[in-house]
Amino acid sequence: MSQKSPLQIVREEHGSKAALAKKVLELLEAPEDEEDAEVFERNIQTMSNRKLLRLWNSHQLLADKFGSRDDLIGSLVAAKFPKGNADYEAKLSTFTVPRLLDLARQAKLLRPADLRGN
Repeated sequence: MSQKSPLQIVREEHGSKAALAKKVLELLEAPEDEEDAEVFERNIQTMSNRKLLRLWNSHQLLADKFGSRDDLIGSLVAAKFPKGNADYEAKLSTFTVPRLLDLARQAKLLRPADLRGN
Protein backbone atom coordinates (compact mmCIF):
# COMPACT_ATOMS: atom_id res chain seq x y z
CA MET A 1 0.00 0.00 0.00
CA SER A 2 1.51 3.29 -1.06
CA GLN A 3 1.35 6.50 0.92
CA LYS A 4 -0.85 9.28 -0.42
CA SER A 5 0.76 12.47 -1.64
CA PRO A 6 -0.08 15.80 0.00
CA LEU A 7 -2.06 16.75 -3.10
CA GLN A 8 -4.17 13.59 -2.84
CA ILE A 9 -4.83 14.23 0.85
CA VAL A 10 -5.79 17.86 0.21
CA ARG A 11 -8.21 16.89 -2.57
CA GLU A 12 -9.69 14.02 -0.56
CA GLU A 13 -10.17 15.86 2.74
CA HIS A 14 -10.65 19.49 1.68
CA GLY A 15 -11.65 19.47 -1.97
CA SER A 16 -8.98 21.85 -3.23
CA LYS A 17 -5.87 23.71 -2.18
CA ALA A 18 -7.81 27.00 -2.26
CA ALA A 19 -10.38 25.62 0.19
CA LEU A 20 -7.66 24.42 2.57
CA ALA A 21 -5.81 27.75 2.30
CA LYS A 22 -9.04 29.57 3.19
CA LYS A 23 -9.51 27.34 6.27
CA VAL A 24 -5.91 27.92 7.36
CA LEU A 25 -6.25 31.70 6.87
CA GLU A 26 -9.20 31.70 9.27
CA LEU A 27 -7.02 30.05 11.94
CA LEU A 28 -4.04 32.37 11.65
CA GLU A 29 -3.73 35.96 12.77
CA ALA A 30 -3.12 38.30 9.84
CA PRO A 31 -0.99 41.43 10.30
CA GLU A 32 -2.83 44.65 11.14
CA ASP A 33 -1.47 46.60 8.16
CA GLU A 34 -3.66 46.18 5.06
CA GLU A 35 -0.75 45.75 2.65
CA ASP A 36 0.94 43.26 4.94
CA ALA A 37 -2.36 41.41 5.29
CA GLU A 38 -2.61 41.09 1.50
CA VAL A 39 0.95 39.76 1.28
CA PHE A 40 0.24 37.38 4.18
CA GLU A 41 -2.89 36.07 2.45
CA ARG A 42 -1.03 35.59 -0.84
CA ASN A 43 1.77 33.75 0.97
CA ILE A 44 -0.71 31.36 2.58
CA GLN A 45 -2.45 30.73 -0.73
CA THR A 46 0.84 29.88 -2.43
CA MET A 47 2.18 27.60 0.32
CA SER A 48 2.86 24.00 -0.52
CA ASN A 49 0.16 21.44 0.18
CA ARG A 50 2.44 19.80 2.78
CA LYS A 51 2.85 23.05 4.75
CA LEU A 52 -0.86 23.83 4.59
CA LEU A 53 -1.69 20.33 5.85
CA ARG A 54 0.85 20.69 8.68
CA LEU A 55 -0.69 23.98 9.80
CA TRP A 56 -4.21 22.59 9.56
CA ASN A 57 -3.32 19.41 11.46
CA SER A 58 -1.46 21.38 14.14
CA HIS A 59 -4.47 23.59 14.81
CA GLN A 60 -6.79 20.58 14.86
CA LEU A 61 -4.53 18.80 17.37
CA LEU A 62 -4.44 21.97 19.47
CA ALA A 63 -8.25 22.14 19.53
CA ASP A 64 -8.65 18.42 20.30
CA LYS A 65 -6.05 18.09 23.06
CA PHE A 66 -5.93 21.51 24.71
CA GLY A 67 -8.94 23.52 23.55
CA SER A 68 -7.22 26.80 22.88
CA ARG A 69 -3.77 28.29 22.41
CA ASP A 70 -3.97 29.96 25.84
CA ASP A 71 -4.81 26.62 27.50
CA LEU A 72 -1.78 25.02 25.83
CA ILE A 73 0.47 27.86 26.99
CA GLY A 74 -0.93 27.52 30.50
CA SER A 75 -0.25 23.77 30.47
CA LEU A 76 3.32 24.31 29.29
CA VAL A 77 4.00 26.91 31.98
CA ALA A 78 2.48 24.66 34.67
CA ALA A 79 4.55 21.69 33.50
CA LYS A 80 7.81 23.61 33.73
CA PHE A 81 7.02 26.04 36.57
CA PRO A 82 4.35 24.68 38.97
CA LYS A 83 4.08 28.06 40.73
CA GLY A 84 3.89 29.96 37.42
CA ASN A 85 6.24 32.23 35.54
CA ALA A 86 4.88 35.33 33.78
CA ASP A 87 8.04 35.92 31.72
CA TYR A 88 8.02 32.38 30.35
CA GLU A 89 4.31 32.67 29.56
CA ALA A 90 4.91 35.95 27.70
CA LYS A 91 7.70 34.35 25.68
CA LEU A 92 5.54 31.32 24.80
CA SER A 93 2.77 33.62 23.59
CA THR A 94 5.05 34.69 20.72
CA PHE A 95 5.55 31.11 19.46
CA THR A 96 3.66 29.50 16.59
CA VAL A 97 1.23 26.65 17.23
CA PRO A 98 3.52 23.96 15.72
CA ARG A 99 6.38 25.16 17.93
CA LEU A 100 4.14 25.11 21.01
CA LEU A 101 3.03 21.58 20.17
CA ASP A 102 6.68 20.53 19.89
CA LEU A 103 7.31 21.96 23.36
CA ALA A 104 4.26 20.05 24.61
CA ARG A 105 5.73 16.86 23.16
CA GLN A 106 9.05 17.56 24.89
CA ALA A 107 7.23 18.19 28.18
CA LYS A 108 5.42 14.84 27.73
CA LEU A 109 2.02 16.55 27.46
CA LEU A 110 1.53 14.80 24.09
CA ARG A 111 2.28 11.25 23.09
CA PRO A 112 4.18 10.57 19.85
CA ALA A 113 1.04 8.95 18.44
CA ASP A 114 -0.80 12.27 18.86
CA LEU A 115 1.67 13.97 16.53
CA ARG A 116 1.40 11.53 13.63
CA GLY A 117 -0.02 13.28 10.62
CA ASN A 118 1.65 16.60 11.50
